[in-house]
Amino acid sequence: MADPTKDPALISGFIQFIQTLFNSMPEQLSALFLSGAAGAYVRAVFAPQTAWRRRLAEGVAGAFGAIFLGGLLGHTIDATVGGDSWAFLASGFVMGEGGIAAIRGVRRMILKEDAK
Repeated sequence: MADPTKDPALISGFIQFIQTLFNSMPEQLSALFLSGAAGAYVRAVFAPQTAWRRRLAEGVAGAFGAIFLGGLLGHTIDATVGGDSWAFLASGFVMGEGGIAAIRGVRRMILKEDAK
């Protein structure tokens, strides 16, 4: 049986699906997703976690922080200074990193872990 991940038709169909999904989103939501992905990349490069469960928990917290809190902060920045999509990109990145830091703080408080 052939590996389905190597099938070019499947891969191009998946890429086309992602492009369609991304193009159908409102501009602010796609900016929040993009900034969340950038935050996850920065976190993975500069402060990688060895445990997959921790990495997954921090990633989910960062994504929720970027989407929900980033949207709130993005609307505030946009209304104050009129930054349009740039306001949402910046706020999504900052709030995503804030969500990751909050999860690390709660985990250290509950589990009494040392800082790494």
